Amino acid sequence: MIDVTINGTLFEGWTGIEVKLDMKEFTASYILYCRDQEASSDTLVHAHGAKNKRLKRGAKVSIKADGTTVLNGHIEKRSSNIESQFADITVEGRCKLGDLVDCTALVDDTPAEMHNVKLEDAVKRIVKPYGLGVRSEVDTGEPFARYSIDLDESPFTAIEKGARQRQVRVLSDGVGNVVITRTGEEKAAGSIFLPGNVLKASIDESDEGRYSKTVVRGTSERAGKKRGQAKLDTTAEPLLPEDRNASDGSATNAERAGTAATGVAEDDEINRYRPKVYLARTKADHDAAKAEAEWRRNTARGASEEITYIMRGHSVDGTLWRPNTIVSVADAFNDVNRDMLISKVTFIQNGDDGAITSLAVTSPDAFQKGDPKKKQRKNKPAKKKKALDTTAERL
Repeated sequence: MIDVTINGTLFEGWTGIEVKLDMKEFTASYILYCRDQEASSDTLVHAHGAKNKRLKRGAKVSIKADGTTVLNGHIEKRSSNIESQFADITVEGRCKLGDLVDCTALVDDTPAEMHNVKLEDAVKRIVKPYGLGVRSEVDTGEPFARYSIDLDESPFTAIEKGARQRQVRVLSDGVGNVVITRTGEEKAAGSIFLPGNVLKASIDESDEGRYSKTVVRGTSERAGKKRGQAKLDTTAEPLLPEDRNASDGSATNAERAGTAATGVAEDDEINRYRPKVYLARTKADHDAAKAEAEWRRNTARGASEEITYIMRGHSVDGTLWRPNTIVSVADAFNDVNRDMLISKVTFIQNGDDGAITSLAVTSPDAFQKGDPKKKQRKNKPAKKKKALDTTAERL
């Protein structure tokens, strides 16, 4: 059951709603189909129903599913349609993190360059002006020696470029917090069975956006950590002009090795020659460039295959379905019998379907760090660990 509150007052004039929580989108979003009873009663002779104030852009919106708040945001779009003795309104919006996608990133009211800063600390400084929280559920690794914010980039892109290099994901919890996490750290509310508890299923497959070779190039200091700080030779004398080697002014191999960082990740499922090169948005050593290349390849692989299941209700035994959770799937039609990752959850309620949930699932390997091939799981659920044999004797 979904409840909608607008500007602190329970809103009862809606006829349908969809609330989307998607790992591929930074913000949670909603679309609300309703009747603006104040506008209708001023216009239509036979208007009836719950009396609600006019819906206006900028109004605060809070949405609960089965008693749990899943979105806090605002009305951002409003459209209306009126015919003879009939009128309806559609309002749309996102959670509070929507401003991080639209606006320009400023730290202390100016573009900034942060030094020796952990990812979560950089994110806190970026989102502080918006009054948002930050929650890190994983170790984000070593600090960035230099974390720069470009003049024209949004807070989201400023955050996401650092997350790529640390192979973590930044998500919205829907209620006003940026969550730094990794894929599939928790179990889903229930399991998926077809035939069984699935009302409807569909599958989408595409190689668009996948490449045979993904390359990330960037600049680093001290050869991307491949060599130490050069020592000053106090006994050296300046070179005479006749002792210098002729050059056209371009960088030598040693100079290029000292500043260039390159990471490569190959996708052996793409048989055609399809290379793609990206530039690292922050200072990147060779390890960071390699990690980002693998992150990009794995994310593209995850987006290439997605199965959508329609389930009855919004929760299982009081626990809501959530994205970024691992669900056990037994699907005879699509030949899937293994643990999958829920990448998108859409809570739906309307007069035709009642309360249902759309779950989009994909392979969890595709969102993991490193090479999925080395840890690829077969098409079966995980085996339970055997208990330790306490009667065994030393050989």
